[in-house]
Amino acid sequence: MRASIFFLLSTLLFVFNLNAQDHWDHKDSVEVIEDYQNLFKFDNFYLSGQPTLELLRWLKSQGVTKIINLRSGEENSTFAEEAYNEQAVARELGFEYKNIPVEGTTDYNSEKLQDFSELIDEDEMILIHCRSAGRVTYFFMGYLIKTCGYSLNEAIAVGKEVKFTFPLEKLLDAEINMEIEHGN
Repeated sequence: MRASIFFLLSTLLFVFNLNAQDHWDHKDSVEVIEDYQNLFKFDNFYLSGQPTLELLRWLKSQGVTKIINLRSGEENSTFAEEAYNEQAVARELGFEYKNIPVEGTTDYNSEKLQDFSELIDEDEMILIHCRSAGRVTYFFMGYLIKTCGYSLNEAIAVGKEVKFTFPLEKLLDAEINMEIEHGN
């Protein structure tokens, strides 16, 4: 009887691990687009810092149809004064343009993540950007966990290929595995 229970549990764990691994294997890794600073591609998503006019034109040629900008209103205004009005140029080039202003740590919340997730249609090519791709990395990792069913460690692995760093790992010279604790 014990051997049968052990065999059943071992089989279930093996199948569960295969399924979890299949989920991860079906996703492409992050591609660094060398021709542009802070530009990464993951499946049908481009993740970047503030795009230049040249980059916007190139993304259009790559099939991108939507831009999600995570820069704050003040950042967007300053950039428009110094360089170009991104919203106007994006619309002129035929992009759907959305802005979810993320100003500081208080804007890293579940409501903003929900707003962000609702803008994503996985059948579209989408550019998601902020100033340097830092905010983008965190929001994208949150999206992968909350919407796509990634584990925290899977999302962190994707994030590390973009802009996520966890300095404690460098201090300890070891990879840290984490879990999400769901409150009652």
